[in-house]
Amino acid sequence: MKCTWLIDVTGDHATRYDPGADANALENSLVRTGNNGPAGSKSAISRQNGNGSSVATNFVQRNRTIRLRLNRFETECGWDHLYVFDGDSMFGQMIAAYSGALVPELAGETVSDLVANSGKAFIHFYSDAVYNMSGFNISYSVDRCPDDCSGQGTCDDQSATCKCKHGFTGDTCNIPVVTKETGRSSTATLMRIAGSGSGVLLQGRAMHQAVVFNHSMWVFGGKFFSSAFTQRRHLEVARYEFGSSQWSVVQQRGTNIPPNTYGHSLVSYKNSMYLYGGAHTFDSNNVTNALWRFDPARLEWAQVSHKEARVDCHLPTPLCPPVPAVGHAAVMVNQSMLVFFGHHPILGYLNMVQEYRIGSVKWELVQTRGAVVKGGFGQSAVYDERSQQVLIFGGYHSTGNAGSVVDYLYSYRPSTRSWSILRPSGIHRYLHSAALLDGVMLIFGGNTHNDTSQQSGDRCFAADTLAYDVECDLWQTVKIKESPNVTQGFRRFGHSAVTYNGSMYIFGGFNGRMLSDTLKLSPAHCEALDKECLSFSLLHGTKCIFATGEGCLKHTLANLRGYPQKKGANCSLLKHSSLPINLTQVCEKQTNCRSCLHNSFDCVWCDSTCAHKKCPKHLSAAVVKVNASQCLESESLACDKLHNCQACHSDERCAFKKSNGCIGFMLSDGNKTERAVSEDLRAECDTHCSDKRDCATCTAGQSSGCMWCSNLARCLETNAYAAMFPLGQCTEWSTGRCDRLYCSRIRSCRDCLQHERCGWCDDGSDTGKGRCMEGANNGPVVTGVDVSQVANGTEQMGATCIAPASWNFITCPACQCNGHSTCVPGTTECVQPCANNTHGPNCERCQKGYYGSPINGGACQPCMCNGHGLDCHHETGKCNCTTKGLIGKHCEACDNTNQYWGNPVDGGTCFYKLSIDFQYTFNLSHDDPFTAINFMNMPPRVGHDVEFQISCSTPALVNISISFGSPEPSGEPRGGLLQVSPTRQCGSFKMPLSHEEFKFGTRNATLYVHVFNLSTPAILQVAFSQHRALDLLQFFITFSSCFLSLLIIAAVLWKIKQKYDLYRRRQQLFVEMEQMASRPFAGVTVELCPPPYALPPQLHQPGGRPTPVALEPCSAGKAAVISLIVRLPRQDNTSAVPSGQSGIAIASALVSLSQLGGKGQQNSIRDSELQGHHKGDCWKPNTNVGTCL
Repeated sequence: MKCTWLIDVTGDHATRYDPGADANALENSLVRTGNNGPAGSKSAISRQNGNGSSVATNFVQRNRTIRLRLNRFETECGWDHLYVFDGDSMFGQMIAAYSGALVPELAGETVSDLVANSGKAFIHFYSDAVYNMSGFNISYSVDRCPDDCSGQGTCDDQSATCKCKHGFTGDTCNIPVVTKETGRSSTATLMRIAGSGSGVLLQGRAMHQAVVFNHSMWVFGGKFFSSAFTQRRHLEVARYEFGSSQWSVVQQRGTNIPPNTYGHSLVSYKNSMYLYGGAHTFDSNNVTNALWRFDPARLEWAQVSHKEARVDCHLPTPLCPPVPAVGHAAVMVNQSMLVFFGHHPILGYLNMVQEYRIGSVKWELVQTRGAVVKGGFGQSAVYDERSQQVLIFGGYHSTGNAGSVVDYLYSYRPSTRSWSILRPSGIHRYLHSAALLDGVMLIFGGNTHNDTSQQSGDRCFAADTLAYDVECDLWQTVKIKESPNVTQGFRRFGHSAVTYNGSMYIFGGFNGRMLSDTLKLSPAHCEALDKECLSFSLLHGTKCIFATGEGCLKHTLANLRGYPQKKGANCSLLKHSSLPINLTQVCEKQTNCRSCLHNSFDCVWCDSTCAHKKCPKHLSAAVVKVNASQCLESESLACDKLHNCQACHSDERCAFKKSNGCIGFMLSDGNKTERAVSEDLRAECDTHCSDKRDCATCTAGQSSGCMWCSNLARCLETNAYAAMFPLGQCTEWSTGRCDRLYCSRIRSCRDCLQHERCGWCDDGSDTGKGRCMEGANNGPVVTGVDVSQVANGTEQMGATCIAPASWNFITCPACQCNGHSTCVPGTTECVQPCANNTHGPNCERCQKGYYGSPINGGACQPCMCNGHGLDCHHETGKCNCTTKGLIGKHCEACDNTNQYWGNPVDGGTCFYKLSIDFQYTFNLSHDDPFTAINFMNMPPRVGHDVEFQISCSTPALVNISISFGSPEPSGEPRGGLLQVSPTRQCGSFKMPLSHEEFKFGTRNATLYVHVFNLSTPAILQVAFSQHRALDLLQFFITFSSCFLSLLIIAAVLWKIKQKYDLYRRRQQLFVEMEQMASRPFAGVTVELCPPPYALPPQLHQPGGRPTPVALEPCSAGKAAVISLIVRLPRQDNTSAVPSGQSGIAIASALVSLSQLGGKGQQNSIRDSELQGHHKGDCWKPNTNVGTCL
């Protein structure tokens, strides 16, 4: 979404108003308050269009000063900006680029007024509409004192200047005058320094650098707000003298002056200052690796050339120092300048440490040890001589195609070239400042916002101060004693900071405006602390030690005086008041073995996971590593810290895969590891975003990861936006849409005025024709890009319009007929009909049957449809083909993929190929433009008639033709067509076609059906079938033969079945007999006793007794089947058995058996003992235990 307003108070002009404007757009966000001009001044108006872009104008009087005040402002930080220019267009002097949540933050708080001294203010708002925020409210006044003199002065209405009360100074009376130290403060103090800007009016700047030399603060370079024509070319050097509190601009000598840069680094060594890297302000694409030396005594520059410069240094490998960088940090250690991290246009966020040895004039890429850290943009770095370590804090890091602000604190020891990870602060930020005072690192300001749709306290511009105890590894938020108006303009990022005389001096920065003030941050005095001497001293920005007899002293002073200190005891007292941190979560974030073990968190490495103190339960069986020497090289690669292909391939141990990102390749060979990456394993890198020179190439592809900044004509990675444009330099960007980004490509006045940088140059014909050009309210602007000429009959217009009346910046000319008509006198209506085959209220469309873009004098051309369409798309010319199956812009081809064949050019058409004996259904919807459809069929069978059948749901005409000979390969009939039947109504009918007449199958006869005069919606059913007439004699002969054959087959099968059944019965009998033969058998002796049941003693068998002949026990042993021989009944006991009958039989019975005792435990039936029994009881069951019948 884009909105634009123009306020002009330079003259009493007639107000021009667009009838289609929405005046509420300005009233809701731009309100005049206070002394806003003389009575009767014109009210503000606006131009509103479909995408939210608007322009407002207000004309009052000449030679007036406009003051703008933000009453409320809340937009998405870093992405949605409100730009304010001192002038009548975006080519004027930029004075603000507001973003984020600015006001209200405290009750009654406001942001300092913006001043447009030209009497014109151009306001432009751009939003990507990702997050819905509350927006903003602006008020403006004319010739009022700034900021109402901050409540500390009175306003002189004649000169519009403030007369400050005693004790305050400055243009807005916002700086308290401090003549001398008023005592020792028990809290940290932050104040503006009186005298800032005295002697010279410094221009505000950000992302500059400063150092202290010879009791002065020297400021180098920085990003300045400027107009399109006033870009600063050479580096500016300013000097602030601490003694006199005076600023001066250094007059540099010689002609070898560096170009102005921002995001560079600056260090001092002996009597020289060294400036490295940064981006040029006049060309942000140019990130440099130049090293310059400045001599403050002679005020001269010299570019340093290093030794052993390799000529084969190119990306991705080999990578040679010095590597260009912006947003890096640098410190001086002994005779070496150490450069940390930064951003490179191709490599992205750098992970490297570069070292420059001043004595030997050599650069080196340091091969570091210890933890594997991730570099970024906008971090701070300080060197602590006591602990001999460099502390790097915060920054903006990449996370895939996005980025995030971090709170990491790294320690780098130059002596061992090793990294370790210290306790994070819990408060992330970048583009802040850092300074080391008496063992405490102070962090001030910065950008603390991480992308979110909710405001969680993270702000674009911070004014808080953090304190880090180097010795105890603890953080604390410093409590600041606020001086009057402390919050007005103190929030900032991109500022510089130096230390002098125990205080931290902060200069410049950005808070939506470029700042040029100087702040002084002074920690509390230990002597003023009593009970809070040790445990709460960090809260006040310092570190104190209680010394018996002397009270509270700075710990550095206590060291000098020899007071004993117990580090563990002192740090334990500080822990309860320091910022809390979850060490478990901190350990879990470490993805590398070396990073896991090189820190102060007591982490352990569990296989591939980092944990706090001990492994989690689900990894209890993991191999635990507590010493970094146990880490394998494959566990210590930094490949996952390299976010793009070019950066990944700069490390020979890494390779980039589009699906997996940057990964490491290692081969394990016992205890040895070898590098295993070769060039054939590396995917070739795509063209990097920074190498793409136009919007279409930059944004091509859904996953290109690139974005295009239109006003800077630059392509960059999406995760580099915060690093490249932290100060709102990109006023409009796109990731996929490139139309209407440039004035020269816009053809209509309406679209032209929707663009904030464009105006319309009318050609004077009073027909609406003209040219869209970059410009301002007072005329077109030439910015180095050639402007095409605009035709006006036989005259030509170049970069300027013919007359001032021809330039339109606020509203379009009243008559807008696009050069194809004129307006009815006194109205804005175009005379109808429009000429040149156009139509519409503004002659903006081509007539039916024509296509083109008639906007701004464009031509309309006839539709070219090869006779198969009456009209086409009015812009593209794509024909609406009226015959189904035709495709192409000009209906020049058949849809072969859907079985339409033929040649539609030169009077031909397309046919759908039908198969024989299938019915086809075609459903034509109401939106289809078809009025005809054609079919073809080649009957394959010889001597068979063909029947054609068709049914149409709506009225249509149909005819049938035939051709002989094979069709052309395209399906077009070969030779002429012979009409088979006259044209008739489609309806529903069948038509027989005799094979005797057309000889189907022998002469390659092909039938063609034309259905035309069809209206949609419609349903067509069509079929070709081919068959012969029925021959009764042949039918009966065939039927009889088949029937008899079936009977014979059935009889044969029945006989086969009988034979098979007999065979099966015999086989079953054999099996049964075999089973019977295999049964157990034995012989028994049967004693038949004649009456009276006794045999003569001489006939008794020795030991014989009556027993069953067989016993078959069941499986459980509790029952059995016994078989007995019994005598069958006779007529009397003495008579013999009748002839033909048996006198005995075998009888079986199921009996139950009890558990048999005795040796062997046989389940049998024993006879009863003869003692005590009658002889006639021999067959009775034995009553003893073991037998039961």
